[in-house]
Amino acid sequence: MKLITIPLRDFALPSPRTGSIEAHSGYGRSAAEGQEIHRRVQKKRAKADPRYQAEVPLSALFDREGYRFRIDGRMDGLFRHDTPQIEEIKTGFNVRELARRLADNSMEHPYSLQLLTYGYFHWREHWTLPALSFHLVSSRSGEFEDLELALDIPLYERWLERRLDELVVEARQAEKRAARRGKIAAGFPFPFENPRSGQIELMEAIEEGMKEESPMLIQAPTGLGKTVGVLYPVLREALSRGQRVVYVTPKNSQHSVAEDAVALFQETRARVKSLTVTAKGKICFKHEPLCNPEYCEYARDYYAKVETHGILAILANKRKLKARTFRHLGEQYQVCPFELQLDSAREADLIICDYNYVFAPRSALRRVTEIGIDQAGKPNLVIDFSRDAAFYFAIRFFWVRCFLFCY
Repeated sequence: MKLITIPLRDFALPSPRTGSIEAHSGYGRSAAEGQEIHRRVQKKRAKADPRYQAEVPLSALFDREGYRFRIDGRMDGLFRHDTPQIEEIKTGFNVRELARRLADNSMEHPYSLQLLTYGYFHWREHWTLPALSFHLVSSRSGEFEDLELALDIPLYERWLERRLDELVVEARQAEKRAARRGKIAAGFPFPFENPRSGQIELMEAIEEGMKEESPMLIQAPTGLGKTVGVLYPVLREALSRGQRVVYVTPKNSQHSVAEDAVALFQETRARVKSLTVTAKGKICFKHEPLCNPEYCEYARDYYAKVETHGILAILANKRKLKARTFRHLGEQYQVCPFELQLDSAREADLIICDYNYVFAPRSALRRVTEIGIDQAGKPNLVIDFSRDAAFYFAIRFFWVRCFLFCY
C-alpha cells in the first residue's frame, strides 16, 4: 500500500469543485500580512486563556484502493475546555462579505471544509464533538467578526467519500505521469546526430554536477547551442526521477529560446510536454486583469466550469501548451486563460516562465500542487540570465538545486 502525504489545505476542497476566482474563493495561499495577524491573535488568545494552544498538529489516515492517504494539518487554535473549541483564523479585506460566504456555503468553501476537517479529525481521535468557530480579521481595518460552524458528521462523511475517490484518481494519474517520464528518460535521444564542438563537454560537466547535487554557474560562447546542451541532460535526469524542469527567463520575450529547444526534442519523438506561462496582463481577455466575478465573466464560476467540461483532461493530452491554446479554450468555455495555465502545470515536464513565478514570495507557481507519488527529489531549475545578474544569483540562490547559464 503506497503512502501519500497531503497537506490538509490541499485536501479540504469542494467535491466537485465550485466557486469563482476572487479574493474570497478560499483557493489562494495566505499572504504574509495574514500570517502576522494570525500570530497577533494567537498571542492574545494565549495570554487571556491558559487552556488555549496555538498551532496544534493533527493528522488522519485513510485507506482506499491500494493507497494510504495521510492528511496533515495544524489547527490555528484549540481551547482545551470541557467542550473543546477549535478556532480557525482567516483574514480578508472585507470580513463581512467573507463571513456571508462562509455562512452560506459550509460544504462548498475551502475555508469551511478546512475547519470541518479539523473538527472531524479531532472527533475521530477523541470521540468528543468540538465546537468550531472562525475568527475573521480585516487586513484593512483590523475589525473582526466571529462565526460558528456546526459539524454534521453524516454530511461531512458523504463529502469525504467523494474526496477520497478523487484522490485515488489523482494518485493513479500521478503514477502514470511518473512512469511516462521514466520511459522518456530511458530513450531520450540527443536531437542532433553530431553535437557541436563544446556541447559534449558542457553536457558532461552538467551531468557530473547533478551527480554531486551541486548548483552550477555556467557561461558559454554564442553559437555553442547552450540551451539544447543544458536542457538535454537536465531534462533527462529530472524525468528519470519522475520530476520536471522549470526554466526561468527575465521576460516573456526570451521564452522562445527554450521553446525552440523543446521543439527539437519533440521532433525526435521524445514525448516531452512543455508549458509556457504567459504573464496575466498579456493573456487576460479584459482591459484590466481584475479577478472579480462581477467584473469578469471568465472568473465567474471558473472552478465549476473547468470541472464540468473536463478542460484539464483536454490540456493533459497536448504536448505543447502556449498562450494560443489557453486563449482558445478560455473563449470556448468562458474561463480564465491565465488560471488555466497554472492548473495545467502538473502534467508539464518542462515549465517555461519568468523569474517572478519562482522567486517572488507570492509566486503563482507556489499554488501548483500535485500528489508526489513515484517521484524522487525536487524539480530541476534552470535560470537563464545575463552576465550582470550572475553574481547576484550565485550569492542569493546558492542553496537551490539549479543549473545556471548565461549569454
